[in-house]
Amino acid sequence: MILLNSSPIAWLNRPYFDLGPFNGGCRHVYGIELNYRNLISDAPVAYKMQVNHSPYFRESLLKETGMVQYRVNNPLQLANELRTERWNKLCDYLTHYQELQPATKLRVMNLLRSLCLHQTVLEYVPEMSDSEVASDPALAALAWCRAISNLILSYDYGKLNNLNEIEIIATNAPSSSQVRFSAAIQLVVEYAKTFKDVASAELWCSVATKEIQDLRPLLNDFDYKLLMSIYYRATSFVPLLHGDQEKVIQEMDLCEFYGESLTCENEEQQILANENRNILTESRTKEALWLGELDLAEERSRRLVEWEPLDPRYRLELGEILIKLGKIEEATKEYGSATRLGPPGSEIAWFMMGQCYQALGELEMACDCYLASLKIDPEAISALEKLVNLAPSLGNSALVNWSKRRLIELQEQKQRMFAKPKRSYISEASSELKTTAETMTI
Repeated sequence: MILLNSSPIAWLNRPYFDLGPFNGGCRHVYGIELNYRNLISDAPVAYKMQVNHSPYFRESLLKETGMVQYRVNNPLQLANELRTERWNKLCDYLTHYQELQPATKLRVMNLLRSLCLHQTVLEYVPEMSDSEVASDPALAALAWCRAISNLILSYDYGKLNNLNEIEIIATNAPSSSQVRFSAAIQLVVEYAKTFKDVASAELWCSVATKEIQDLRPLLNDFDYKLLMSIYYRATSFVPLLHGDQEKVIQEMDLCEFYGESLTCENEEQQILANENRNILTESRTKEALWLGELDLAEERSRRLVEWEPLDPRYRLELGEILIKLGKIEEATKEYGSATRLGPPGSEIAWFMMGQCYQALGELEMACDCYLASLKIDPEAISALEKLVNLAPSLGNSALVNWSKRRLIELQEQKQRMFAKPKRSYISEASSELKTTAETMTI
């Protein structure tokens, strides 16, 4: 059996496996620690991370580290000998879930969500009616937790057909509640970004504007500024749809202003402030790309890598920008670093590094990279197509025959399925890589 300390990727991501200690690493791992602290505390839930990973991220983590013994659909399914004291504590809450108060139920579900166990959230939290959502802020928050897990699962399977659950919350949750604001803001983003529906995005933007105004007297300085930063980042999607460059820059300047003005009084606030800083800088990087300012995009992207050197997502994004700038050798190094950091996007990192090596004339290296990508994702048609075209140049007849045969199999499989349901990555800043979902909430 492979042990948790056998690889740095497993060690740094240990909380995902057994709720073990936070050993550093990517900021999203700290989200699990934060939610566990909230669970065992009697204090109201104060803070939540904005980024939520999908089940595909968890599955990739288990597969790439070899920790398949931790593959469970429900925490209660984990073998006793693999459980930590913390994991047993979570299981105790789940065993007595129906007896818990709504506020405690919310803490349990937030922890499950941070562990990427979104299907389990749907099993424990039923879909709620308009009247239930309106009756109690705690029930509305539980409905929101369920809606976000449902949204992430919809992303993960490549189908986002409706936003009914979120609209019920945005319409019926108690007025002047953060959950009502969060739901309205999420609808702005989804209607603008996913459906390109300007009218609906503007409608929910007006709802979110009213909610943040009503919330202002109830919020402390930190919460207000964080929500305002989130608000302007979301509303910038509306002028983006209109192609209004000046308005997009203005909205994002305000987003950054509020983010940079956050004054932190404790560790949790500092973690949330840094997460927000990363998200808004990622969005500003995409903004620079949209404006055609590649040098500015590179500057912002490098800043993200400097802040979060262990997060492969930012290296993937920097690599993409470096390619646009013709800096192929530098891009190769960034993709190489990303392959060593694990998911999300390991297969993409290998594939892109293969393309870089191929552009540099290093065909053997390119071939190895495409094969590494296929090892992680055996259904990666793009990597296989590259291999089919590259293999004849290497004089490897066995590889030529296998790659052609395998490509035919996958093409036939794709025709039968019409579309591959699994998505690889969801994030605010990228439409190509999908493994995290960003929710407009704290």
